[in-house]
Amino acid sequence: MNANNSFTRTAGLLAGALLLLSGASLGRAANAEADALPTFHENFLKVGVSPANVSDSKAGFMARTQMFRKGSAGIEEFNVTEELDKTTTLTVDGRALLGAEDYLASFKLTKTEVGSFEAGYKSVRTFYDGAGGFFPINNAWLPLYSRQLFVDRGAFYVNGAINLPKAPVFTFSYRNETRSGRKDSTIWGDTNQTGIPIYRPTSLNLVSASRKLIPAYINLSERRETWEVAMKQTVGATSYRFSILGTKINNHDTRTVDRNPGELSPRPALPSNPTPPLLVSPFLAANQTKGTDMMGLKEDGLTLSGRIETKLSDSAKVFLSLSQHHSEGDLAQSRLITAYIMTDAGLTTTVGGYTPGGRSPYSQSGSGTIKQDVFTGVVGLEFKPTRDLEMTAGLKGEDLQIEGNYTANYVLNMVTLTTGAVAPQSLTAPNSTKISESPWVPELSGRYTGVKDMAFWFMWDYSTLKQDERNSYVGLTTSTGPMVLTAPSGANARVKDRHSNLKVGANWTPNSMIMVRGEVFTKDHENNFTGQGTALGSYYILDYDTYGARVTATVKPMPGLSFSTRYLVQRGKAEIAEDGYVHTNSNDSRRYQLSETVDWNPNKSVYVQGNLCMFWDTIGTVYPRAGGAANDVLHNADNNFWNASVVTGYVVDKDTDAQIQGTYYKANNWNPSLAAATTPYGQGGKDYSVTVGLKHKFSDRLVGSAKVGYFKSDSETTGGFANYKGTIGWLTLDYKL
Repeated sequence: MNANNSFTRTAGLLAGALLLLSGASLGRAANAEADALPTFHENFLKVGVSPANVSDSKAGFMARTQMFRKGSAGIEEFNVTEELDKTTTLTVDGRALLGAEDYLASFKLTKTEVGSFEAGYKSVRTFYDGAGGFFPINNAWLPLYSRQLFVDRGAFYVNGAINLPKAPVFTFSYRNETRSGRKDSTIWGDTNQTGIPIYRPTSLNLVSASRKLIPAYINLSERRETWEVAMKQTVGATSYRFSILGTKINNHDTRTVDRNPGELSPRPALPSNPTPPLLVSPFLAANQTKGTDMMGLKEDGLTLSGRIETKLSDSAKVFLSLSQHHSEGDLAQSRLITAYIMTDAGLTTTVGGYTPGGRSPYSQSGSGTIKQDVFTGVVGLEFKPTRDLEMTAGLKGEDLQIEGNYTANYVLNMVTLTTGAVAPQSLTAPNSTKISESPWVPELSGRYTGVKDMAFWFMWDYSTLKQDERNSYVGLTTSTGPMVLTAPSGANARVKDRHSNLKVGANWTPNSMIMVRGEVFTKDHENNFTGQGTALGSYYILDYDTYGARVTATVKPMPGLSFSTRYLVQRGKAEIAEDGYVHTNSNDSRRYQLSETVDWNPNKSVYVQGNLCMFWDTIGTVYPRAGGAANDVLHNADNNFWNASVVTGYVVDKDTDAQIQGTYYKANNWNPSLAAATTPYGQGGKDYSVTVGLKHKFSDRLVGSAKVGYFKSDSETTGGFANYKGTIGWLTLDYKL
């Protein structure tokens, strides 16, 4: 209630301020001659209010439009640029939008031939819809938490430079970035409340009723601090830059873990083979588990780097850069999952609870450390052997060493079904890892302009990596039954990666009416893991290739009319091999994109722009070669959609412009007929909007604009539970200070 009243009062104060500014400036500049609709870049204040009236899913509206459900109000932009003297300039910028929670406050002081100092703070809010999945068989929609989630990203920064004549340039910076709030997670939990029948005996359950639909969110508390001191100097034909960079990370993120909410297996247990068969309620099919998974990282890092660049001649320049990075961090994790178990003595709830012969919900807490050292070197050459040919060649090498260890303390509590007694057990498992990498990356690029009206260019890079991974695990089994962790005592692998990327393109501009740009590209990647030591004989190979082309053409057949066409085609092919099993044609991808933009200015008073984009994208599986019911489970992943927009503006009079805009989006990948075999995730739905606006110059110092729009969204993927519709208004005034 207080927040709503505060928002209303703020909107009222802004409206009053707008009226006062309007009346004051109209009198001062009534006879001034200027452009009809000036745009202010310095010394101005822009204030506005954007009320919104939304029905149905307000969480869906905020996530889709990134607007607060009640709108926003405040200072959209503020700037004061003042010359304090002939050599000193002060610049102040600001923004404060309530509702959107978008803030900026910064100032910068610049003095010629001395340097500059800048400090500020900014914060922006991102909205999320904390929805889980929708299941079409029984219209299952199971939100557990408030869906209106948001994350605030803030940054305090200080930048400075000392730039004295004939002296090295020194710069320093400090940045403190935070991320806090809640956002939705794509790691959903299980439920049997899907409308798929569950029978005893279990042999009758040809299709599992369990689906991952239960929503989850991540509670973020993250901070990253960086500081840097750098020096740059040029002596003759050689320039130098040296810097020291420090980083400090303090993250503490927690994700909810919910499975089978509201479900509880009865006691005594249901018969496994009744006669006749028994139809089981989904609320009796499994035991609910509930908890959180916390991950923490505290890390300090330091990077020393330097770059030297020298000009050998008018046509050649070489450069060398080196950097050394070292960081050490502390790890912490706490995954505590409460199990709900019915016993003869009643309901028992305990963290890590399990029954004899059953499986404990994975619960543990632990800590560890991680250390990383990276040395990187880059050497390159820029040269121009002829007037029409420019080339750049470089070689990057790196040595990476990572060492980590972690000790997990497992939480297990065995529950006796007859008495409800809880017998705690404690198990400790130390783990460690050591990774050594040495990638090499040569790069080459060039540009040739020796053909009339054409320019050719290419970019190529190739990387090879050799890596040793040495991991140590411990397999654990409780004294009374379940195996908690099954793993070899060591898993060592020799890793070899090979990646290459090539782009070749050309620009053709035969005259002022036609411009064509085209390129072809290919990406070849192979990852090879070969087992060593206790894992000798095992291997895993992933080889995938991508290739395609892009073409962009702009045609201006007459003044005031232009067509811009863009076309993309991309194909990908993957092959996987593992311990003698080879399967090809999986994860093949196909992507096509066609878009068109038309700009038309029939006269000086009217403009029209239309946009159309069509997108076809498929990631293949073994479908349809798998055959039978597997084709539904392993269906291809499609992401096909199209959107269009049109905007037209015209001059009403010398002081007024009008604009009308419409947008439309449609996706048709939702296939509910697959629900019996899998969870249909494909996006399906449509969005559209219409807005009408006016912009008016009250005087040379005051410009106002007003706009109203209608938005509507229908989502098949969420069964309509994320649908919304509503109206939004915008009222802003730009005032020249």
